[in-house]
Amino acid sequence: MNPYTLTLLRHGDIDHDGRLIGLTDLPLTELGQRQLASSWRRISGLAPVTAIATSPLQRCREFAVRQALCGSLTLRVDPRFAEMDFGDWDGQPASELERASPGWGAALAEGRFCPPGGESFEQFRTRVLAGLADWMTEARGSHRLLVTHGGVITALMAELLGTEFSVARLMTVQRGGFVQLSMLEGHPAYLLRLESPCED
Repeated sequence: MNPYTLTLLRHGDIDHDGRLIGLTDLPLTELGQRQLASSWRRISGLAPVTAIATSPLQRCREFAVRQALCGSLTLRVDPRFAEMDFGDWDGQPASELERASPGWGAALAEGRFCPPGGESFEQFRTRVLAGLADWMTEARGSHRLLVTHGGVITALMAELLGTEFSVARLMTVQRGGFVQLSMLEGHPAYLLRLESPCED
């Protein structure tokens, strides 16, 4: 297999108002739309995108569909690329969660806590990796782009770079930003770039 670039593009700004947002289906704000447009210009300027995959949530999907149509690109919409299912916590203010469950944020960040009614980190990780493996069997070309969420990106970076989830979280991809990895089957991935959105 020839080497290829995998770009992980995080959705842009959403009106979360301090809430924990997982599967809650929020649209992008105007700022979020500008952030993705800016990153897309940067990404496509580095190398033409040859295949796109996306989370089904609208903050990712709408942008991915638009770019796939404009570029006549193959698009895969896969629920396994959705954000973590936070169950009863989804949509709840982070401040209230901290009062009810002190230390929840640190535990979740380290992949050692399962939100009530949600999925465990291992369930989340397993579905994300299965989604990527399936997409890579059908995706073609030298530049493959996944439009997805912060948690998904962190899980993928931890796996592909061979590090702990808590360490991968330190390489934060801001909303509307992206990370690029050089990929070759049978070899570890290596980091090409990590960029924040730059609005014109």
